[in-house]
Amino acid sequence: MIFIVQGEGRGHLSQSVALKEYLEEEGHSVEAVFVGSNPSREIPSYYRSIFKSKLKTFSSPWFLRTPNKKGIYIGRTILYNLSRTLVYLSEVRRIRKEFSRLEPDVVINFYDVLGALAMRTLSGGIQRIGIGHHFFLHLDGYHCKGGSNFHRLLLKLHTGLIMKSCDRVLALSFLEQDGRGKISVVPPLVRKQFREAAYHGGENYLVYLLNEGFVVDLIRLAESNPDLHFDVFSDLPMETPMPGGIKLYPVSDVEFNEKMKRCKGVISTAGFDTVAEAACMGIPFAVIPVENHFEQRCNSIDIERSGLGIVLGKLSAENLAAMREIDHLSYRKWVESAGSRILKQLKGNILGD
Repeated sequence: MIFIVQGEGRGHLSQSVALKEYLEEEGHSVEAVFVGSNPSREIPSYYRSIFKSKLKTFSSPWFLRTPNKKGIYIGRTILYNLSRTLVYLSEVRRIRKEFSRLEPDVVINFYDVLGALAMRTLSGGIQRIGIGHHFFLHLDGYHCKGGSNFHRLLLKLHTGLIMKSCDRVLALSFLEQDGRGKISVVPPLVRKQFREAAYHGGENYLVYLLNEGFVVDLIRLAESNPDLHFDVFSDLPMETPMPGGIKLYPVSDVEFNEKMKRCKGVISTAGFDTVAEAACMGIPFAVIPVENHFEQRCNSIDIERSGLGIVLGKLSAENLAAMREIDHLSYRKWVESAGSRILKQLKGNILGD
């Protein structure tokens, strides 16, 4: 079995670790993991230590960020990545050669577009699976109101491209819903250390921000409210000056998990996986959508719709005071069924009965 993982942010990385845990519990193994990388983000050391020699990287498209590092450029991102077409096509050929050498029974793509292109020419005997919450855009009745129609179209085209390379796709969802066609709805993939953790509460807010520009707002908040304290996990250099109310940490799954169990609440950009993890413990949660990022807009709506957290228009003491613990028992039960539901999708022709 081979994983292909989109490396932008930590969400797809976390999902692949969780699936690895479920597979190994059933006696299956992952032979290689291909992770898309770019110069703006390092692959976390904890992820490298989990997959060790099985981890292989390749250059993959990425977002160009605005100068304030709170948002992304869509047009410039498209043009920049188009200028690197020859690089990306070379990477696709390299991945295909690895597929031929490894001869996997199944390839699972955690939403990487170059991985999708590499999967196009796989032989009929190799099963191709896509995993991600984005596939909801192709389900009847799913609505993400507002935002740019052009950005909506781009995201749907991107997701559709990945779907075309897959025999089946698994749409990760906060709530149980019906699928359609090749799309099956499954629970979020949450790692064991988060599923089994218990929340005790604490005095510090736990913060993970995909775009470092939001840290500037956090610094202003901490300076004007010295009674507020934040543990911030970021790619920022650890020597970056911070006010007394902020402690800076490098991205680490173990330490992040420990801080989560004893925090006052979690504040994050509007990715999927941090809220999926925190909600297992009923932790108060607030999201700040990345500017000009349609996917994060949809995630924010889903988080509020599911009752898992609130969306912050800005960072303020008043807004943080609105964060509340959630009744998480039904959600946690849904998440705990992920292993059996996903493995059931992979049975038969893929993993064997």
